Amino acid sequence: MEKREEEMNKTKKAIFNAAIKVFSIEGYDSATVDEIASEAGVAKGTLYYNFKGKEEIFKFVIDEGMKVIKSEVLDAIKEIGDPLEKLKISAKVQLRYVYKNKELFRVIMSQIWGDKNRHQEVRQELRRLVNINSNRINDITKGKADKEALEVMGCCFVGMLFSSALYEILYDDQYSENHIVDRFMEYVNFAIDNIDKRV
Repeated sequence: MEKREEEMNKTKKAIFNAAIKVFSIEGYDSATVDEIASEAGVAKGTLYYNFKGKEEIFKFVIDEGMKVIKSEVLDAIKEIGDPLEKLKISAKVQLRYVYKNKELFRVIMSQIWGDKNRHQEVRQELRRLVNINSNRINDITKGKADKEALEVMGCCFVGMLFSSALYEILYDDQYSENHIVDRFMEYVNFAIDNIDKRV
């Protein structure tokens, strides 16, 4: 049984990586199950054994991709007490993940707009990521920021992650993960100072 589960995990991992590549190059609408199976090196029947079709493969890719980033962030900050340091480490982990998984984030970004189920699911997953970061910012402000300010800052945080992938593509020779995080933390500190002045 364990061997079967291990094989299933390997197969799903191959499909996961192949789907990201195919969706990234072809776009969701043009991508086919045949292409994903071929890229994964599995028979079409094997793919259909694991997934009902393209929509389910896409959902799996988004779910798994976001689970990994959340898990990596939580592991990295679990021993840290200072809320500001938590946010900084969290930013670094998320930046690194985006940098290493640019194709995945290209797929996510391409499916934010629209009214189909997959578009709504992508937005829902991004909202969860925004909420995680909003909660970190709320801890830093000691609950002084209102809900709207936290949502805006959380969105800006996630937007910064996506923008960093673009920055890395445009200015490859100047890209520095630490520099981007330090600049972002300057903006966070500025926002927190303004919140403190208002209350």
